[in-house]
Amino acid sequence: MDTATTLRTASVAESLPSDDGALTNSVILRNAQRLKRLSPLNFSILRWNLLWLFVILVFISLPVWLRYASQSCHATFYTISSVLLWLNLVWFLAIIFTISTLIQLKYGMSTDHKQTYPSDAPLIHLLILTIYKDEMDVVCRTVDTLAEQTEAKRILLVMAWESRTPDREARTELIRQRYGDKFYHILFPVHPYGLENEVASKAANANWGLREAVTFIMGDEERKKKIEHFMVTTCDADTLFHARYFEALTADYLRRVREKDPNVHRTIWQAPLFYNWNLDQNSFPVRITGLLRTLMTMGLLIPYNVNPMSCFSFSLTLAVRGGYWHPQIFMDDVGYLLTMMIGTQRRIRIRLLPVPVRSGPTSGDTWFSDVKEWYIQVRRWGIGTADNFHYFAVKIPRLPILASTIFSIGYFLYYGVILCSGSLINVSSAFFPLMCSDFRLEWLPKPLEAYHILILIGLIIPQVLYGILFILDAVWCRWTLNVKEDIFILRNILHWILTPLTLIALSLVQLWSYIVLAALGKRACIHRVAGKATLAQVDSRA
Repeated sequence: MDTATTLRTASVAESLPSDDGALTNSVILRNAQRLKRLSPLNFSILRWNLLWLFVILVFISLPVWLRYASQSCHATFYTISSVLLWLNLVWFLAIIFTISTLIQLKYGMSTDHKQTYPSDAPLIHLLILTIYKDEMDVVCRTVDTLAEQTEAKRILLVMAWESRTPDREARTELIRQRYGDKFYHILFPVHPYGLENEVASKAANANWGLREAVTFIMGDEERKKKIEHFMVTTCDADTLFHARYFEALTADYLRRVREKDPNVHRTIWQAPLFYNWNLDQNSFPVRITGLLRTLMTMGLLIPYNVNPMSCFSFSLTLAVRGGYWHPQIFMDDVGYLLTMMIGTQRRIRIRLLPVPVRSGPTSGDTWFSDVKEWYIQVRRWGIGTADNFHYFAVKIPRLPILASTIFSIGYFLYYGVILCSGSLINVSSAFFPLMCSDFRLEWLPKPLEAYHILILIGLIIPQVLYGILFILDAVWCRWTLNVKEDIFILRNILHWILTPLTLIALSLVQLWSYIVLAALGKRACIHRVAGKATLAQVDSRA
């Protein structure tokens, strides 16, 4: 690769044969090495995320403006009630899907998947581990779980460094000495800093690292002859894999291939993410947010095919079709899904991989620093959410109509309504009794009032559902993760009581992040490594 060209260019997708069988090794190699100039970044504040912010504000204030727009307290009451009931239904179904997923995980963890495919199956896993300033103790814990895989010798570990990573040479030597004989091979690509029109992000680093790995694999004739299938897995530096992760992935992928599944190269495999990595040592906002994200992954993101999250897997064919990662994307997971939809011109399927993965929650050295790191992380999530909406809106002309319509509905309902607006519309619903003080429901027996109904469906029922979340946490810690957490029952009760306040705070931080992005535009998309102060500590096991 020409150095002078590399420093001023970055990678985008190119025209490829429509038939997956025509994606020969030479085509894949040529595509991985080919770099094209990216369009300049749009730093204007007149971007599509302004529409996202406007719609969110309109929805949050619905109970207030609808009263005056409709001039009807009945219409306002039944609309608010319908929205709150729908949110309760979403939570209830998420719990049902989570219970179903936990049962599937129990089966997936106990199954010997290697019995379903030959031991000499010609398949290699490319594991892209992007690293910037991450603590090496945490990185090594992640690599330890990779070395313990039942199919570790099928893993080509790509330690994708950023060029600005401190002590990079010493870190490389540590990994090489400690794990040199554990995997199929280890690569150490270095993503150059300052590539033209790139955003400093995990997506840009992963894009570079995967292309370097493909060049390494396809550049050797003997290696190409022995390997027919390539799978790609991306994860954060704080990820603990179940020992059968790659075994289960290999089995399911090869099963799809044998059955000639037409969607095998239009699929992203997502394992449920659990944040119970010393989570009992975190402040209540971090712990509650971690439990919520676990529930939402198992209960909404995977079943409803919304988007992958943090750690996921896919075929190299899909990666090539989508142009790997777009290096101008701030959040890699949702952005990857969108680029794959553009490349394949189809909707991408999210498929459950029935083994658990633990991901590290943000953490600080003190309670207040813990909350600060939580705020920074939630703010970054919010900016990424709105920025991805802009990317989606810009790319709509290149997306298939049905796939883009389904994605936009799911994306808005999940990120815009459930995560950001749900708890805030509960708050704004409290204004209804003030605006309609004389409103009565004929069918409601006295002395009950209409606002009692709103209290029931807006406060009491959600609180009961939050309680089930904490029960499920105890179940998956013992049954799925084999983790023993030091959580006294009174502390659990306190966290349960504080859950509504935490969700309100979470929504407010996300709303604030949308405002920041509206004011600063793309300049707000600055990646800061989250604090992980407690992750290097040894966590207890049952």
